[in-house]
Amino acid sequence: MSANKERRTLTLDRDVAAAFDQSNLSGEVNQILKEEIGRRKARSALAELLGELDAQLGPPDPGLVQRYRQTLR
Repeated sequence: MSANKERRTLTLDRDVAAAFDQSNLSGEVNQILKEEIGRRKARSALAELLGELDAQLGPPDPGLVQRYRQTLR
């Protein structure tokens, strides 16, 4: 184990554990968590941007919000 790694213990559902290559489970879990960290950072940045836009321009039209929510589903 390299110096920039930290050993942790995980308890996984059997079906989740079975879906991954057991010979590199740590590597796969690490990659998935890095991707999740990226998604969380992106969501946080988007929320910050939307807050700034609300402060500058006021809240969006509720009708437009509903329309775009339906479009993005």
